[in-house]
Amino acid sequence: MSATTAAILPTSPPTGRQVLALVAYTLREARHKWTFVALFVLTTLFLLMLATVVNIDVVEGTIASARLFGTIPLEIGGTKIQVSEAVTVIQAVIVGLLSTFGLVLALFITGNIIPRTLNPGWVDLLASQPVARPVLILGRTLGAMTVVTMSLTYLFGGSWMILTWKTGFGNAGFLVAGLLILFSFFTCYAGMVLAGVITRSSPVSILAGIGIWFAGIPLYFLHRFEEWTTAFRAGWPRTLASAIAETLYWVMPKTAELTGRAAEATRLESLSLTPAWTSLPFAFVSLALACWWFSRQDY
Repeated sequence: MSATTAAILPTSPPTGRQVLALVAYTLREARHKWTFVALFVLTTLFLLMLATVVNIDVVEGTIASARLFGTIPLEIGGTKIQVSEAVTVIQAVIVGLLSTFGLVLALFITGNIIPRTLNPGWVDLLASQPVARPVLILGRTLGAMTVVTMSLTYLFGGSWMILTWKTGFGNAGFLVAGLLILFSFFTCYAGMVLAGVITRSSPVSILAGIGIWFAGIPLYFLHRFEEWTTAFRAGWPRTLASAIAETLYWVMPKTAELTGRAAEATRLESLSLTPAWTSLPFAFVSLALACWWFSRQDY
């Protein structure tokens, strides 16, 4: 056993410290592989662009004038625009981008953590240590979640502070939207962990996570609009097709609806968390199956 491995997996106490050590190791790994640096640079550039672009003069809660990059005037057309409305639109655009491109990027960046843990040689060494195998999976999963959480906190917190500083309007719903995006990532990443444990393949793991996220879109529309069943012959074919679609809808994460709820939170609308708690069973079952599968393997 190497000193590095011993440092990663302390033997006492057996669970809490080992999970925290695996989380810390994942963070160090992300730093050494420049993942943190890349995310920090990209997020900082975005925040600098946001601070540069947004130049709004506010008079009695309405926009008196607006400029692009501080010099290019934007025509408002004499219409009074509430600052809260303008800020909400900007934040909604940010939420929309992060709910799609940002979430896919996060899945892509973290997709190889579990397969890399199961590489020959490394997994043999880890499995020989006095630590429960589920702890290895859960520790690495929590580490990946920590990486994404830190990045989203920096981005959402920075964006919120910049917009509040520039406009004087602080929208707490924007921060709630960030939590919903993080939750959506967690549900997709849980399925990605299961795929990574079974196949030990980074590409398959990444495709599984992105596929789970994408599947929520058509499944939502199949659930929302029942007219599609008319494409099948009346009787058992139509009933079977509807039953399959409904089963998949309730089993898979509600990623499309979570994106919609994030947008609603940004607009300070009434928020239903049904898509969140109905997506939790998929995440918990996926992680439980991943731990069970890993525990059955002979290394």
